[in-house]
Amino acid sequence: MATTSTPTYTPNTAGNISASASLAGGATANDNYDGSTVFETRVHVKNTPGGTVAATKGVRVDVYDNYGTTPTLGQTPFLSYTLPSTTASTAESIRFVLPCGKYNIKRTNLDATNAVTTEITGDVIASIVSV
Repeated sequence: MATTSTPTYTPNTAGNISASASLAGGATANDNYDGSTVFETRVHVKNTPGGTVAATKGVRVDVYDNYGTTPTLGQTPFLSYTLPSTTASTAESIRFVLPCGKYNIKRTNLDATNAVTTEITGDVIASIVSV
């Protein structure tokens, strides 16, 4: 008898990890995400530059493990991406997958002068059912 595995995918409301908010020039923002009760999370980080972008621009996204019972924040990101902020007022995004676990997602505005707007959404695969 063949076994069929079916994932249980649950899309979430936009901004469920971090609501859409302004990130000042040169600023950072950190959000803890608890994905310890799901199989995996599809994380979408959205960045919308303001009406002006400087020569040095972009939003760096760093993902850190939280480990242990406390939990403790990992010292070095295990994933890093840079959204380029190429065009003023034009949204861009990156998607990556996180396995079951606890994480910290950090965004850094590389434009020291101009604000951007960022948002993080996590859609989950809660389980995989085999029949």
